[in-house]
Amino acid sequence: MKRQLQRLLDRVAPVRPAAADRGYRRLLRWAALPVTDRRWAAPLAAAALGFGLFAGIAIGPGTTGTLATAGPQLIELPPLLSDDEGEAEAEVETSAESGGGGESGGGGEEAGAFEFEEASSSTYEESSFEAELPESPATEPAPPAKEQASGDEAEPEEEAETMSGVVVHANPAAGSYTLVETGGLMNAVHAAKLPAPGTAISVPVRTLANGTFAEAGARKQTGTKAQASFSGIVTFVDPDPAAPAYAVSKRGVSLLVRVHPDPAGAPAQLPQLGAFAAVVATIEKAAPAATTEPPAAAAPPAAAAPAPTCAPDPAQLPPVPAPPAILWQSRLAADGAPFASSDFEGVVTAICPEEAKLFLSGDDLRQSGKDILFTVPPGIDLGKLKLGDSVAATAAIEAGGALTLTGLASDERSKGADDAAATQGDLSSHKPK
Repeated sequence: MKRQLQRLLDRVAPVRPAAADRGYRRLLRWAALPVTDRRWAAPLAAAALGFGLFAGIAIGPGTTGTLATAGPQLIELPPLLSDDEGEAEAEVETSAESGGGGESGGGGEEAGAFEFEEASSSTYEESSFEAELPESPATEPAPPAKEQASGDEAEPEEEAETMSGVVVHANPAAGSYTLVETGGLMNAVHAAKLPAPGTAISVPVRTLANGTFAEAGARKQTGTKAQASFSGIVTFVDPDPAAPAYAVSKRGVSLLVRVHPDPAGAPAQLPQLGAFAAVVATIEKAAPAATTEPPAAAAPPAAAAPAPTCAPDPAQLPPVPAPPAILWQSRLAADGAPFASSDFEGVVTAICPEEAKLFLSGDDLRQSGKDILFTVPPGIDLGKLKLGDSVAATAAIEAGGALTLTGLASDERSKGADDAAATQGDLSSHKPK
């Protein structure tokens, strides 16, 4: 059986005799490993491969930094332009370096940049870096955002603060007018020239140090009104049956509202001190007059009785300016508990630092001819006040109607109203939001 298999193998793959060695084969014959049987070929090949791997791993770390190691890998990106466009761009760059301007006669560098932008936008329309490409090498970079905003930071805020409403009152003594916005909010706005009451306007404003406003641009008249609705805290009540009235106040304004007397002589229904009042009033333009004198019988309220030596002297005060208009009550809503503090606006009618007392007019224009007494705490300085000055004040309203000053500021036109050094107490550097 074995002999038959051997014969079959000899016929399929006969063993050829070894040829005579010639040349370099004869020199390396000593290192040759004779293989007499082809069955040894696979094991010997595996042994040679294993020896080669072992030798390569052994000497591998020693080749670092030598010529045997491979160089750094280079990744070649495809060009942004096609072959034709790339050649055109190369020609433009060559002409720019040589100083040529092309057909347009301009700088070659700008032309090259333009070609780059146009080609890149056409090839990579959705590329994320397209917006970062400069329009021209000669264009200066834009200044930082902080430098652009530093010089114009206040102007946009002033332009954005625009008030629209109806003028219900003008105060020549303080150089301001009262603008009522939609919803009844009153604002005292200082201006060089005051609009007539009943005028509907729109005006840009800026905030002053005492919390009032000043015009920051030209105002626009949008119409006229004969009636207005406004709201505020009641800071003065005059129960005189012949001329009942009360004052509604907010920062920079104490607006006198008159009530028609009852024909039968019944007492008028007036709000209580400190009440929040929502008023609908008719604007009646007053007849032009130069000045009016306050009533000779002007007397302080009952709270001033304990201090007879400290009282306003009409002879030392300037004449009362003629009111541009009179407000007559049409409707009143003053429900709810009274407030314990409020803003006041008035003319200084008496200063008594020794007795820690201060008198202000009941309304900001002295139309009522009555005054309000304030107790001055140690933290408020009256040394810089003058008789006849227009001031803004805040005070606590006690249970019996007594008033204790908590803040004081000048309201002498826009210059005085914007004087932060003239503000005291809770009015110091106060700017409403």
